Amino acid sequence: AQPKTLLLSELEPGHRYEVVCTTDGGLVRYRMGDVINCTRFFSRANDLVPLPEEPVDIPQIPLISFAYRVGNILGIFGEKITEQHMMNALQQTIRQWREQGLPVDLHDFTSCTKLDVFPAKFVIFVELTEDQGYKIDAQQLRILQNTVSAEVDQQLRKTNQGYTNGRSAARLDSLDCIFVRTGTFSTFVAKFLMTDRTSPVQIKPHRILKSEDHIRFFYDNQIDISSS
Repeated sequence: AQPKTLLLSELEPGHRYEVVCTTDGGLVRYRMGDVINCTRFFSRANDLVPLPEEPVDIPQIPLISFAYRVGNILGIFGEKITEQHMMNALQQTIRQWREQGLPVDLHDFTSCTKLDVFPAKFVIFVELTEDQGYKIDAQQLRILQNTVSAEVDQQLRKTNQGYTNGRSAARLDSLDCIFVRTGTFSTFVAKFLMTDRTSPVQIKPHRILKSEDHIRFFYDNQIDISSS
C-alpha cells in the first residue's frame, strides 16, 4: 500500500517523514530518499522567517532537520542501524564528556562494516571539533581514543535492539570508533564527491561507506595516538 502523503502544514513535531517532490498538478511524484525530522513549528515569538504584521491565515511552518537517507542502513546480521542511531550514540557519549569538563563536539562521522575479522564488527570514523579557545592535548586524546569505542558501543546498545541482540549472542564484536584528523571530511568531499557539475549544497553526508577507496581514505587519516 502507498504511504499517506502529507503537506508541509500537516507535519507534526516529533515525527519523521520521507520527502516527496511533485508538480503543481500533482501528476508526478518523486521520492527523494531523504528522511527528515519535524522538530517544531515557527511562531511569531521566535520565528526566523519574517511573518506579516497583520493577522492573516498562514499555514503552520515546520522546522525540519535531515535525519538520514533511505537505504542508508548499516547491518551485518539484520541489525538495521540507521544514521540516527549512530548519531544519537555519539552525541550522548560526547554529552557525557562535556559534563566531565571536556569541551569537544561532533564535527562529522561515517561508518563501515568490517567483515575480515571474527566476530565481525562495525567501524565508526569520527572527526571532533573543539570549543573556541580550547585545544585538546595528547594525553586527553589518548584517553578518549582508548575509551570511546566501549562508550559508543554501550550507547548504541540502548538505541538499537538488533545491535544489542547481536552483541549478546556474540555474533558481533564491540564496534571500533576511530578519531580522524581535523579536515578529513572536507578533504574527502573535495577529493571524492565534488565535480565541476556539483554544488556543495547538493552533496549529502556519506554516513555509510561501501567503496574500498573511501574506507581506505579514512583509515589513512586516523589519528596516531601512539605518537601524539
